[in-house]
Amino acid sequence: MRSNRDRSWRRSSSPCDQTGQVRHKGRVFSRVACFGGLLVAFLFFCSPGVSLAETGGSWTNRAGHALKAVPLSISGQNVTFGQGRTGKTVTYPLSIFSETEQERLRCALKDTTLPTGLADAHAFSCRIIKRSRLLNENGTLSEQDFQKELNKTVSAFRAQAMPFVIQKKLSPERLELILHELGSLK
Repeated sequence: MRSNRDRSWRRSSSPCDQTGQVRHKGRVFSRVACFGGLLVAFLFFCSPGVSLAETGGSWTNRAGHALKAVPLSISGQNVTFGQGRTGKTVTYPLSIFSETEQERLRCALKDTTLPTGLADAHAFSCRIIKRSRLLNENGTLSEQDFQKELNKTVSAFRAQAMPFVIQKKLSPERLELILHELGSLK
């Protein structure tokens, strides 16, 4: 059996000395810095890589071909995607996707563009809310009456938008985005 003195060879060959520092090739590092570096190296090299395509999902065009990418933005009638680990961007017209995929894309990007035929109802609702807000700020309309008017206007717009939801021209999720934006008008 070895004595305590014989175990000293373990301490001396260890990169850590008794002060909690790590020595490597003549340099002294703290254990925390060493552990942090090891943790970063582990996360970088050993964790599974998540590409843009994996986080964005799959988007199917009218021909049935799937695009694995992250939708980045919608500008007019075009949608821009980020692809792969490189982050390369590609732009496609929205029209190449089916109506349901277009709605999914608009919801994913929190797009509040109105479907054709709903713009007049939205503009009218905006005018009512802005007028009510001005009356409230001038003291002519109480806060309670303003909230009633706001709720009534948002509910009326929802009723006008429901046929678009039924016809699948507008998804319920996107309608809620539009209603939220309408309710927060200033």
